[in-house]
Amino acid sequence: MTPEQVIPAALVAVVVILVVAGVVRAASRRRGANEDAFGAGGITKVPIGTTGVARTALAPSGVVYLLGEQWTARSRSGDAIAVGGEVRVVAHDGLTLIVDSEPAGVPAMD
Repeated sequence: MTPEQVIPAALVAVVVILVVAGVVRAASRRRGANEDAFGAGGITKVPIGTTGVARTALAPSGVVYLLGEQWTARSRSGDAIAVGGEVRVVAHDGLTLIVDSEPAGVPAMD
């Protein structure tokens, strides 16, 4: 290889390396098949009895925090649950959790 060919070859090599690195980054960012599903890690059901905290007032619908994620929820009784109130999952309605207010001092079910 002559000195006049070294610089263009090096530039081509750098461009190829950058393109390959970009493709590898894009491929590693690709989401898993179930990651667009509802909930933590793509799960669609929360175990009955799981407890959490109301992030918004449930009057009767709102947002609760449990399993490290925020979930759409609805009060089973229709009664309002204040922000910060503890809730327990009692059922599912599609992708919405049905919850009851958890009275203070009640031990969590394991």
